[in-house]
Amino acid sequence: MQEHKINRISSFDLMERIKNSDQLALRILYGRLWECMYVLAFSMLHDEAVSKDIVQEIWIDLWERRNKILNQNIEAYIIKATRFKVFKVLRDTKMNIVPEEFLEGLSTSDADGTLEKIYVKETESKIHKAVEKLPKKCNQVFLLSRKEGLANAEISKMLNISQRTVETHISNAIVRIKRELTI
Repeated sequence: MQEHKINRISSFDLMERIKNSDQLALRILYGRLWECMYVLAFSMLHDEAVSKDIVQEIWIDLWERRNKILNQNIEAYIIKATRFKVFKVLRDTKMNIVPEEFLEGLSTSDADGTLEKIYVKETESKIHKAVEKLPKKCNQVFLLSRKEGLANAEISKMLNISQRTVETHISNAIVRIKRELTI
C-alpha cells in the first residue's frame, strides 16, 4: 500500500500493521504522535536532548514489544508511556533541576500529601538558594532562560553576548545547581 493511502488509516489499524512488522505503519504513526510526546516531555523536563531521547526510547520499546501491546487506544498508551519515562528520569536523576511550575503542580491530595508538600518545599528552597549563589551574569542568564522562558537567541541579543556564551552560562548554572542539590 502506498504511503499516501496509509496516511488515512486509523491509529488502531496502523498498530495492527505494526504488530505484523510493517515499518511504514510505524513511521506513519511516529509522524502523527512524536511531536505531542516531545512537547509533553519537554514541558516537564525543560531539556531538549533528554526529551528527544525519551521519545526515541518509547518508539524503540514499542517496536520491540509490538506483539505484546494491547491495541485499545495507542495515543493514550503513548502519552502514558511518555509521562512514565519522564517521571522515571526525574526519579533516577539525583542531580536534577526540576522546573518550578512542575514542583508547584505536583498533586498532594493522597495520604502522604503532607510529606510530599514538605519535600516539595525543601526542594524548591534548595533550588532557589542554589540559584542565588550563582555568579551575577550566570544567574541572570539562567533566570531569563528558565523562569522567563526566553530562547538563547533572545537572551543573546538582550544581553549583547554570543549565543555560545548564553549556552555556557546555562550549562554552568545547571552544573552548579546540581552540585548544590546533592550536598
